Amino acid sequence: MDYTHCMVCSLLGAGPALAIFFLLRAKRRAWIPPLGWWFFLALGAVIFFYGMSHSTVPSFAPRVTAVGWAYDYMEREVHTGYHHDTIYGFRFAPEGGGGGGPIDIETEISLLDAAHSEIFNGQLFRIVYLNDNERVLKNEAIDITVLSGEHKGFHDSLDARPVGKWLAIPIGALFGIFGFFGLRYMEKDAIAAASDNDDAPST
Repeated sequence: MDYTHCMVCSLLGAGPALAIFFLLRAKRRAWIPPLGWWFFLALGAVIFFYGMSHSTVPSFAPRVTAVGWAYDYMEREVHTGYHHDTIYGFRFAPEGGGGGGPIDIETEISLLDAAHSEIFNGQLFRIVYLNDNERVLKNEAIDITVLSGEHKGFHDSLDARPVGKWLAIPIGALFGIFGFFGLRYMEKDAIAAASDNDDAPST
C-alpha cells in the first residue's frame, strides 16, 4: 500500500490506542512489566508491516481476470512530500483483443528482473485488475501470474477487499503505539504509582 493511504489507515488504530492508554491511568499501567510493553511494540510492528506489504487500497470496483501479452514494462516514482512510492506499469494486450485493444495497467507488484524490463515484452500474463480509472493507480493489477518466458510460474498478489488484509495496518498501529507510549511513560508511571501508594492511608 502506498505511504499516504497507509498513514491514513494507521490513524484508525492510533486513536483507540491513545484512548485506551490514557484511560488506564498511571497506576494500572505500572502493573505492566517492561517486557509486556516491548511485546506490544514488536507485535504491532509485525502486524503493521504484514498489512502494508500484502494489501493495497481497498476497493469495491469490479475485478477483471484476463490472459494476454505484456509490453513496455516500466516503473516510476510518485512523490508525496518527503516520501515517494515506486509503482509499475505495462501495456497489456488481452487474448482475442479484449474488445478495446491494449490496456494500460499499473500496479504495486514488482516483477523479478524488473531492471531488465525488455525481457517481459511479449510474455504471457494472467492478471486480475480493478476496473477503475478513478484510483491513483489506473486499472490496478492486484494479481499477476507469468505464464511464459524466463520467469514462468512467478505469482504475486495484493489484497484489495474492503474487509481484508489492509485492516492489519490499523490493528498493528494500535498495538505498536500502545507499546511505544508504554515504554515512553514507564518511568513516570512507576513514580506516580509509588507516590499513590505512599499517600494511601495505613491500616
